[in-house]
Amino acid sequence: MLHKCANVACSVPFRKLSEGKLFQVETALPESHPLQRAGSSRKARKVEHFWLCNDCCTHLTLVFEKNHGIVTVPIPLQPPKRTPVSVDARVGNHFPWNQIHAVR
Repeated sequence: MLHKCANVACSVPFRKLSEGKLFQVETALPESHPLQRAGSSRKARKVEHFWLCNDCCTHLTLVFEKNHGIVTVPIPLQPPKRTPVSVDARVGNHFPWNQIHAVR
């Protein structure tokens, strides 16, 4: 059962699915787990749910780290949108290469 925001620095309690962002994580159970069947090609899996509150989900997301499990990380900043540059390639209207600049 979800109790609070998955961000360890946040104490907002979970109340409704319509608030924040819900994550479903499916992982394979270890080979030594009693639910794993010996010789079976189909591995038993575990499903867990994590939730980030409205405030945290605007700047954080969840990732799985092998040694730590599910952890919060900042959402990568989106690079600014680039404006497409068109070059008139008709004969006589070529731009010299030293005048064409990358758009940031």
